[in-house]
This record gives sequence, C-alpha cells and structure tokens, in this order.
Amino acid sequence: NAGKSTLLNALSGSQVLAENKLFATLDPTTRRVVLPEGQETLLTDTVGFIQKLPTHLVAAFRATLEEIESADLLLHVVDISHPMADAQMNAVEEVLESLNLANIPILMAWNKMDLLSEKQRETFLTEASQYGDSVLVSAQNGEAIPQLLTRIEQILNNQMLEVNLSIPYAKGNLLNLIHEKGRVEQLSHEQDGTHIHAYVPKQLIGQLSAYSLSETN
Repeated sequence: NAGKSTLLNALSGSQVLAENKLFATLDPTTRRVVLPEGQETLLTDTVGFIQKLPTHLVAAFRATLEEIESADLLLHVVDISHPMADAQMNAVEEVLESLNLANIPILMAWNKMDLLSEKQRETFLTEASQYGDSVLVSAQNGEAIPQLLTRIEQILNNQMLEVNLSIPYAKGNLLNLIHEKGRVEQLSHEQDGTHIHAYVPKQLIGQLSAYSLSETN
C-alpha cells in the first residue's frame, strides 16, 4: 500500500487501478514511460510485499515477480509517512534476496512526501544517503516526479553500451528501435546504409551485433 500504482500513473500518464487497500494490484501491469530526453522505457507495477511472507507464498511471488529477473532497474516504492517504513523496506529486501534478485540496481522512491511536514522532509534529506540512491516524491500530487524520471534516465543511461553500426536501409525497423530505446550521438547516410554511433541497452546488442562497424565498448 505504498502507492506503486499511483506512482505508475504519475510517471506514465496511465489510469492503472489504484486503491487504498492491500494487494489492489495482483497482476503485473506494464506501461510505457517517456524519459526527459525522449527515450522510452517500460515500467512494470508488481504485486505488493508483506512482512514475514509465508514460505508457501514465496513460490507464488516468484511467478508474479518474474518480470524483475530481466529488469535493468528496480524502483523500490516506500511509504515514507508510515511509522514502520524501515521495517517494510527491509521486508522487500529480504524477499529480493530470497529470490536471488538483490544484484539488480535499486532506486528508492520514498513516496507520500505530501504527508510530511517541512521539518520531517529536511530531516529525511539529511539522512537519505544511508538508504542508497533515493528520491523523495509524491505520486498523489506529482511533486518531484520530474526529478524521479531524470534519475531513472541517468541510471539506465549508465547501463547502456556504446555501438558503431552500419544499418542497411532495408532494416529501418532496427534504426527506429535504436532511436526509441537508445541515445543517438551521431548519424550519417552512407552508400551501404545508415552509419550510427549510439548508446543502446544491453538487451539490444544481440539484434545489432551483425551490423557492427567496430567492437562494442
């Protein structure tokens, strides 16, 4: 009940069901999110977590959380106004470790900042470094959503690989894919195709390796 679905709506402009009750989200919901520099990414709203998850439910969670295994980034949403916020955060981390998913980069989205006083906000910001990479936001009123999108983009960009490619003109779909998912640094139209210097997500390397002009960094 940390506001994950509300945050997904704020980031994507969608209308995913968001209710003030536990497990309003039971099935993963994926939406397209446009980042500040125009890149597109997919954001999936997973089922919520609970503390002391019974062993027989871990298998069900594994099936529900399969999306996480291929994620480039986990956006860990925590209700900062909750008196047990730290315990809830630890519960999520324990489940991730039990599913062998603790190695994926995590960005903490401390939600519901609109429920904090100015003094509480200042206190949190002075202590935020102990929680790792963190952004204080309000999904409800949109406060700091642009900052969150910028930080997501920075983290994803840091995971991109540099490529130099010659894309045949018959493979325009690949060129569109690079523009959509990557960051183009330089482009020129040559006799043998479109030469492009770009940074792309590692997942695309397999599709693009046949058109490489040089080794990928």
